[in-house]
Amino acid sequence: MSNLYSTQTKDQQLYLSMEKLLTFYGILITSGYSSVPRRHMYWSLDSDVHNESISDAMQRNRFDEIMASIHVVDNTKINDDPFLKVRPIFSELNQSYKVMPFQEWLSVDESMIRYYGRHGCKQFIRGKPIRFGYKLWSLASSSGYMHHMEPYGGSHTLLPETGLGQGPSVVLGLAEQAQVSQGCKFIHDNLFTSLGFLDEMTKRRYASSGTMRQNRLFDVAVPGTKE
Repeated sequence: MSNLYSTQTKDQQLYLSMEKLLTFYGILITSGYSSVPRRHMYWSLDSDVHNESISDAMQRNRFDEIMASIHVVDNTKINDDPFLKVRPIFSELNQSYKVMPFQEWLSVDESMIRYYGRHGCKQFIRGKPIRFGYKLWSLASSSGYMHHMEPYGGSHTLLPETGLGQGPSVVLGLAEQAQVSQGCKFIHDNLFTSLGFLDEMTKRRYASSGTMRQNRLFDVAVPGTKE
């Protein structure tokens, strides 16, 4: 797709091979834990910023060429999915997560990918360590291993609708798409918890525990908040 994009937009061949693509990804990963103020400093001859492993792996101009054309989908096939351009990445990651067996306890919550630019799916969540960015619905084990994640795109979020509300649909949708084994126990906060949801979890042979908002208790006799 990167080769195709370069041909479509610049009318020139990129000649990107799988070997060079993996090298490119390796440089991106390295830059995550060995950071400098500007990317080109990795190729600088100054000893305080020069990174030999990066400069020996790929020339700076070649890295810039790939960075300017990197794509995973065909731009001519854009549709209403706001995450179409990165959808294959999420699909591959979710597939790879399935190699690990499920632990007894699982957690469902929202997580954030930091982003300050302009995009229709950028969210602001007050009180989070990362307040601005892309929101993900995440299913993880008690050890922190991610089993499935789905980017939040409003009505374009690829999770099945259960008729129980957004929160319950997220938990049930993640469990369904991740193929969670029966008998696993889910922990979640009050965004996801309702009485109808707990009934549905029981029918699917999952255990479920979470705090409940008072306006979802209906006629359940419980003491008032002051008591």
